[in-house]
Amino acid sequence: MSDERYQPRVKNAGTKNSIQIGYDTEKLKQENRYRVKGQAFPKTINGFNWGAFLLTPVWGLFNNTPIACFCIILYLIPYLGILLGIVFSIYCGIQGNVWAWENKEWKDHFHFHETQRKWAIAGLITYIIIIAVLHIVTINMIQNFKSGY
Repeated sequence: MSDERYQPRVKNAGTKNSIQIGYDTEKLKQENRYRVKGQAFPKTINGFNWGAFLLTPVWGLFNNTPIACFCIILYLIPYLGILLGIVFSIYCGIQGNVWAWENKEWKDHFHFHETQRKWAIAGLITYIIIIAVLHIVTINMIQNFKSGY
């Protein structure tokens, strides 16, 4: 790679005896956090994680991210709980890929993307089922109300 992190930098180049050459070790350390069997952190991983957004607590348990389970506590707060839970779920969707990458072992980034895609599909199917059930229950309630119960 030919980016700036592998280029030597010169510190205190005021005099000939005070030249120190080194690498940007802080930047290398930061990027080495995101390693999967020697592979660098994929740049495409920073997208929105729909699985983390739609199935926040369940996704958190299976991706070694227990902070996502905090959503359950937020939903228990009267009145504001639903709003706070939705906001936290959005935050989990934004941070989900980074959390899952850091907290769980992956074979490579293809395995990571395939797994997170399955979570997104599972979340979508779950929400379709929930909406269908709520729709059926609502229709039954309206029909019972019209018929005099």
